[in-house]
Amino acid sequence: MAVGSGPSLRLRLAGTLAAVVLVNVALLAVLAWGIHTVLTIADVGAGVEPGLVTDLSASLPAVAGVLVLAALLLVLAQARYGYRRVLASVDATPVSGDGDDPDGLTDRVRRLALAADVPEPTVATVDAEDPNSFTVDDGRHATVVVTTGLLETLSDDELDAVLAHEIAHLVNRDATVATVVATISAISDSLFAREKRLGEWIRLLMAIGWHGSVIMLIVAGPVLLLCLAFVLVSGVARLVLAVNGICTGLHAQAREYAADSAAAELVGDPTALAAALETLDGDYPHEDARERDRDRLHASATLGIVPRSIRSVVPDAESESTKSSISQWLPSDDLYGGGWMNENFIVYRAFGRLGRALEWRPATHPPTEARIRRLIESAGDGRGSRVRSDGS
Repeated sequence: MAVGSGPSLRLRLAGTLAAVVLVNVALLAVLAWGIHTVLTIADVGAGVEPGLVTDLSASLPAVAGVLVLAALLLVLAQARYGYRRVLASVDATPVSGDGDDPDGLTDRVRRLALAADVPEPTVATVDAEDPNSFTVDDGRHATVVVTTGLLETLSDDELDAVLAHEIAHLVNRDATVATVVATISAISDSLFAREKRLGEWIRLLMAIGWHGSVIMLIVAGPVLLLCLAFVLVSGVARLVLAVNGICTGLHAQAREYAADSAAAELVGDPTALAAALETLDGDYPHEDARERDRDRLHASATLGIVPRSIRSVVPDAESESTKSSISQWLPSDDLYGGGWMNENFIVYRAFGRLGRALEWRPATHPPTEARIRRLIESAGDGRGSRVRSDGS
């Protein structure tokens, strides 16, 4: 069956990959500049004229070529690392199909992969109530991951449609790029967790210091060092988040639309995937939009068929999803219940907006309602031919 990505998605993926390479080039350039500076200072301090090792300005084209090559190799390393990290972060268990596959996942995936003309990926399950699925790919190995909650929630037709969506990511060749971007998200998530811990230590030491001037003098040094570390970690975390936002914005929503369309062609029934998306989206609590947005940084949310983290297996998921350490220091724009104080003191509104900006996370998926609407509209066109159980 002829399914695949269009030129628009391919251009977006190329742009995303180029952005990742440029970021890696910048990081390596800063590292090379630092080494060059240290070696130059060492030579000058020793009274030696800068040699070929430190005089890099004489061979800038060669240095640029080395940096680009090293950046490309770093992208490959990020894909390999991201593949293993994502699977380890959700404790995914491979399905062998030898009696431990009561839902027939391996047979379903094999049939869909054969119909889509892609190599059969590994199948793994996650023992979690949260219904979700995602695909990771390091360029050599691909794995389709589903949770036990998804198997318990969806009907057979809906499950086939979800698996077809995951296979479509392999058909469209976007899974490897998405895995690299998910690695960047994971790095940002880890930095924000460290920012939170540093903030907790700062507040604890400051609370201890209020008990007396002598104690304040004792804790002043550690508090200062922790504040410096906090500013550094917070700045780097938001820089990585900005990079993640650019890379995600370039391709993430387009890749989901493309996978939905390809999945509808594979199973021949767009309404099955639409029903599955409606079930998965309806099962997710929407009471706290900010908490849902913060969940997006976990790789299982970035890669998932719906933007929700597999919270059942994410350590300290609830504690990590609380407000960022910086925003906790700021007055909320509803500090006084949104009354007269908030309406007449612009500072509270400004702080509230700043707090929300600090908690911003990039959108990783198009609105589920829009995806469902597209699928229902395509159902009226009669596109695709159903993949029957015999694989034809």
